Amino acid sequence: MKLRIAAWLLASTAFSFSTANAAGVRGKDSNTSKQQRRVLQGNTPAKYLVQDIQYEHDESGRRLNLFKNLPEKLDTVELEDGLIYKINDGGFVPPGWTVSGQDIFLPPSTIIDDATATITLPNSGSDRLLEGDAYVPEVESTITQDQERNLSELRRQMAVVTGQKTVLAVKIVVSDGAYGFDPSYLECKVFGTTNGSADNCNDSYHLTNGYSECSYGKLQLTKAAARTGSGNVSSISNGVVTVTLPTTSTTAGDGTVRNAVTSALNSAFGSATSLADHLMYCLPPNTMNGIAYAYINSWNSVYSNNWCNNVSVQLHEIGHNLNLAHSNEGTQTYADQSGMMGYSYNNESTPRMCFNAAKNFQLGWYSDKTRVMTPNTATVEEACFAGDLYGTAFYGDGDAQTVGIKVNDSGSSTDVYIMFNAKTGIQSGTVEGGNQVMVVTAPGEGTSYGESKLVQKITTNTAGYPLPGFSNTVLYVDSNTPNSHASIRIETGSLCGGPTPNPTTAPPTNVPTPQPTGTPTLPQPTSSPTTAAPTNPPTPSPTVNCGGIFVKSDCNNNAACVWNGNPKTGFCASTTGSPPSPSPPPPSPPTGCPFCASTGQECCGTCIDSGKPSSRGCF
Repeated sequence: MKLRIAAWLLASTAFSFSTANAAGVRGKDSNTSKQQRRVLQGNTPAKYLVQDIQYEHDESGRRLNLFKNLPEKLDTVELEDGLIYKINDGGFVPPGWTVSGQDIFLPPSTIIDDATATITLPNSGSDRLLEGDAYVPEVESTITQDQERNLSELRRQMAVVTGQKTVLAVKIVVSDGAYGFDPSYLECKVFGTTNGSADNCNDSYHLTNGYSECSYGKLQLTKAAARTGSGNVSSISNGVVTVTLPTTSTTAGDGTVRNAVTSALNSAFGSATSLADHLMYCLPPNTMNGIAYAYINSWNSVYSNNWCNNVSVQLHEIGHNLNLAHSNEGTQTYADQSGMMGYSYNNESTPRMCFNAAKNFQLGWYSDKTRVMTPNTATVEEACFAGDLYGTAFYGDGDAQTVGIKVNDSGSSTDVYIMFNAKTGIQSGTVEGGNQVMVVTAPGEGTSYGESKLVQKITTNTAGYPLPGFSNTVLYVDSNTPNSHASIRIETGSLCGGPTPNPTTAPPTNVPTPQPTGTPTLPQPTSSPTTAAPTNPPTPSPTVNCGGIFVKSDCNNNAACVWNGNPKTGFCASTTGSPPSPSPPPPSPPTGCPFCASTGQECCGTCIDSGKPSSRGCF
C-alpha cells in the first residue's frame, strides 16, 4: 500500500506548544497517574523524536551481555506538555517521519498509555491518512515542495550550534531510591561550582567548560535561572532542582519515571520545557537499562545515577540533543575513541577531548579554518591541497590556517573529513589516534544527523592513501610534528602536478643553453676597471685645505670649512670634523710640511693637538 507521506508533516518547523491547549485529548488531566490510558480524538500536534540509548561496554568495547540484544534507538513522540512516549514495538511509523525534532500530527484513535509510557498509532492498513485537518484518500507517496523546504530549514538550523544555552540538572528521588549525590555535588559535576563558587569544586573538566573549550567560547552552557518551587519540587538553585515522587518506584521503569518528573515540573513551574534549553534527568540506580540516553535534536537527556556525573557521558548525551550521531569504527558503534561521540567512560573528569572531524564540521565552530574540496569539479582550487593541517587545539593560533578538511563527493551525500588529532590542549586526553591524521566518512553533507565512521589513521604516508569514494584522489602525509601539525597533500589525478621536486613537465636544460664559452663573449673584466686606469695615484676631486686658511671670513666662505673659536685665536677646520683621509693619500703639499691632526693646518713647526682650542695648532 502506498502512503501519502505529506500527511504526517506540518507546514512549519516551529514547535511552540501551548500548555493551555488540550483539545483533542479525551479526559486529559495533569495528573497522569489518574489517566493510565488515553485515546486522542482530534488531530493532535506532536513532535517526532529519536531516542538514542548508550549501554555500558567492557574494556574491549563489547556491550555487556546483559544489554546485548537491547535496541540502541527508539522511535518516540513528544506531546505538547513535554511528555514523551515510545512507539509500541511493531507499531506503524509513517515513512515521512525522517528527522528527529520535526513537527507532526497524531491522527485520531492514537492510544497513549501512561503506565508504560508508550503510544500506539492507528493501523497502517487504513485507506485514509491524515493531512492537515482532514482525511484524504490514499494517494502515491509524495513530499510537497513546501514540506521539503521546511525539513531543509530544520536541518540547516541544526547544523551550527553557537550562542548561549541553559542547562537544568534534575536530582530524582522515588519511593525506593534516589540519585545518590546531593545537589551541590551535582552542581559541581555539571557546572564546575559548588553553591555558586568554583573555589569549592575541584572538578577541572565538566559539561559546561567542556563545550566552552571545544567551541572556543562559541557555545556557552549556563545555569538555568533560579525559581521558587512548590510541593515535591524544590526551588531551582545554581542550576539544580530536586524532584521527589513519593508514589513512584524504580520498578515503574525509566519512561514512566521520566514522564512523572516532567509532569511534576509542569505542575510546579508551568512548563518543564521552558525552564532550560537542556534538562538532565539523573535517575536512581536500577531504574533503566543502559547508562544514559538522549533525544536527538531535543531538550531531554536521562542518566543512570553516577553516570550523570561523568563528563564523557554529559558531552555525549548533550551532543545528541545538539543533533550529533555516534562516532563508529569498522563495524562497531561507538568505537571511534578520538572524540566524545564514541564510547563513554566511568570517570568523572576525564578524558579531556572534543569531537572528530565530521562532528567538528557539523558543529561549525572552526568553519573559518576548514577547507572544503570538491575533486569532481576538476579545478586545481577544488581538487588540490598542500599545506600544514593543525590540530584543533591550535585553532586560536594565527599560524594555524587549516584545522579541518571536508572532501566533498558531489555525486553522493557521504563525504570524507580529515583532521590532525594533536594530542594536546582540548584533545590532550584523546583515547585513540593521538598525533595522527584521522580520516572519517559521514553522510548528510556534514550538516545533519548521521553516524560517522573512522576509516584510516595515518602517522606518515608518502606513498599515499586513496580516499574512499573517490577514484583518483589521494592523501599524502609527508611529515608529522607531534602535538602540533602534519604536512599533507591531497591530489586528484595529475591535476595537482605532483610534488614540486619532480615536475611533470620536461625538465629544464642542464645548464643555460648555449653553454657559456670558457671566455665570456664580452671582454673579460680586467683586475682594474674596464675604463682607463687613473693616473698614479688617482686625482682626487678638488679638496680644500681648511687648515691652511687663517682668516675667519675666508674659512666661512668655503662650504667645506668652518671656523672654530674666536676670530683671532680660532682656527679653520673641515666640516667633517677632521681633514679627509683619502686613499691613496693626497699629494704632499708643495712645502712638504705635515698637517696638524686637530686643526688640519699645515705645519712646518710643532703641532700641539691637546689642551684648549686656543692652545692647539702649529707653533
